[in-house]
Amino acid sequence: MKGIPKMNFNYSNDKEEKMNTREQIDKLVKETTVENFDVTSVPKKIAANLKKWKWGSYGWVSPASLIVTAAWRKYFYPNLDCCKIWAKDEINNPIEGGYSIRSEDESITIPIFAKYDLCNGFCSPNSGMQGSRAIEKMRNYKRLNTDFDTAQRTVFDLKLFALILNQINDLNADSALNVFKYLITVAKEIRDKRIKTNVALNQTVSDDFSIINFLSNTADPELTKCVVAACYEVLFTPHGFNLEGVEDYKTAADARAQKPGDLSLSKNGKTIIAIEVKDKTQSIDWNNIDRAKKIINSNPDLENFVFALENRESTVSSSIQDMLHSNQLNSGIADKISFISVHDLLLLAKSVTTESEIATKTGKYLAIVPAIKPETKEAWIKLQ
Repeated sequence: MKGIPKMNFNYSNDKEEKMNTREQIDKLVKETTVENFDVTSVPKKIAANLKKWKWGSYGWVSPASLIVTAAWRKYFYPNLDCCKIWAKDEINNPIEGGYSIRSEDESITIPIFAKYDLCNGFCSPNSGMQGSRAIEKMRNYKRLNTDFDTAQRTVFDLKLFALILNQINDLNADSALNVFKYLITVAKEIRDKRIKTNVALNQTVSDDFSIINFLSNTADPELTKCVVAACYEVLFTPHGFNLEGVEDYKTAADARAQKPGDLSLSKNGKTIIAIEVKDKTQSIDWNNIDRAKKIINSNPDLENFVFALENRESTVSSSIQDMLHSNQLNSGIADKISFISVHDLLLLAKSVTTESEIATKTGKYLAIVPAIKPETKEAWIKLQ
């Protein structure tokens, strides 16, 4: 690697400089491996905190790429403060010495990591800031220090995140480069493990495997979605239907993305059935009904909007009974809305195939669904 590029404030050269940076980052990501990197080259204090980060764990994935971005920023621009991660404050005034870590993350880090299949299981494939709103809301501080109020709730350790970024900022260029390389090796180790895990998930499941038992002992919304998908596949794909949505993120952003549901079944290019999956912690309220009606209105070919509930008791709860007996749910487009428990759906699917076949299809979906918890995959492989 040649010398560190000098920071140039001439706007006309910004695009050329960014391209040069991107090319060097791409080369580093491509060539750095677990075998050729000396992990002892990472300064001990920051190494200790990087080991505390729960790489690949639920809630810790989204902000991971921001740590990567801060590291390569400090390598290429060692005299700049990598903790001034916002270009503008909360009232849109420029922050002196600030930069948009989100822009750098989305335009450089994520595309390059995606190119080498390093996002899945390590960081968000969209942006670290998109999944970490607590960080975005802190721009009024103008700089991410470590003495902020921790009133904001996050799954990941926000204080640890800030501490790591501040430790990166204290590094010289060579040490920052070593941290960046270390992060690349972490991502590659996660990728390699994921590939091996996915191969195992695609194996045939034994005849004595119980999907319901596994569901009852596992708290993971994506698992519920995969089971529902497998059931609908065996019930409908023999009749020319295409199942869609398994590889999409199961988030509340579905409505904004104009998706008919968590899953959908289409035929001849028309969406016929939309399915919204609710795991054991969720129930149905009138807001869900209103959203379903909007989707039905927006999809004139839709014949059925199904709420698939993991909690079997929820389908006969007093609130759903009240809905079913209301005029609102028994007139107009609302009569296309139905409710089914995952238990009853599984019984229907088992009437046309074996539970082993449904479980095998579920395993294949676990291998491709983007937000499944790693521990869910590991538990499934142990029992299959």
